[in-house]
Amino acid sequence: MPFVFVCPFCHNKTKVLDRFAGQTGPCVGCGKSVTMPKFNEHGVLIPSLEMHIKTKDKRSSKRASGWMPAIVASAAIAFVIMVGLVSVLYLWPNLRASMQRVAQGRDFDNMRAIAKALNAYSDRYGTYPTPIVVDPSGRKLYSWRVLILPFLGYEDLYKKFELSQPWDSPANTNLLREMPTEYASPNSEDAQTSFETNYVLVTGAGTLFPPSGPLSPAGIDKPTLLLVETQNNNAWCAPGDIDIGRGFRVGNKPMVDVGGLHRDSFTAMTVDEESMRFPSNVPQTVLDALITPNGGENVQTSTFLLP
Repeated sequence: MPFVFVCPFCHNKTKVLDRFAGQTGPCVGCGKSVTMPKFNEHGVLIPSLEMHIKTKDKRSSKRASGWMPAIVASAAIAFVIMVGLVSVLYLWPNLRASMQRVAQGRDFDNMRAIAKALNAYSDRYGTYPTPIVVDPSGRKLYSWRVLILPFLGYEDLYKKFELSQPWDSPANTNLLREMPTEYASPNSEDAQTSFETNYVLVTGAGTLFPPSGPLSPAGIDKPTLLLVETQNNNAWCAPGDIDIGRGFRVGNKPMVDVGGLHRDSFTAMTVDEESMRFPSNVPQTVLDALITPNGGENVQTSTFLLP
């Protein structure tokens, strides 16, 4: 009796007589040479090796075609990731520098406001404020930051302050939490919550604030530094600035070294309210020249001045 043969090439179904079992000939559908299945000793049709191979090839082809889009997609994703990583590595130095400039810009805003208040105080009283207010017995009471409050826009806070009492008296301690935001750097982790300051004067012999009393901005060398950045560990109204008698270095010691808030550089403000950014490896001779108001040094500062 005839059996049904399916061409492994064109899949055309053909009824084939028993006598053609096992023979090879052209397919009536596609004309390609095909071998008919044959009967074994039990009369069961056995597909030819050719059909096994074609069926296997067909399944493999389907599997391959199914995986191909995934492989292409994975390769594309890997390429995009690689390009992104290369771009980040290439641009990272510029990106980090840009982020630091933005962060330091906030310090410049604060210091400029304080410098304006200091200059306004000088215009009113003829000199800058004394760094530390003392009572008739010489007891230290509070910082210059209290004295400039009216010029910084905090006249109400100034009126609350008991000027005859030290900063840590019960009456004045209650005012710590009312610290002006300009006194704490937004780049410090805890200055604002600890009511501590990051902007200080440079005091001592040969500075704007010598032991004999503060100077005025008139008739001094330009530029001269008025404020510098430091790490905080001092309450905003407590006496405390950088004393050059203890050294004047770039470092990380709070209220002793200049700098410490930013990576590889620090900020400062001049008497003329100009913003300056210094690398941490700035020569000591440059710093020493910039804190002396009448030293007569010729210092090239154009690279440190911000536009």
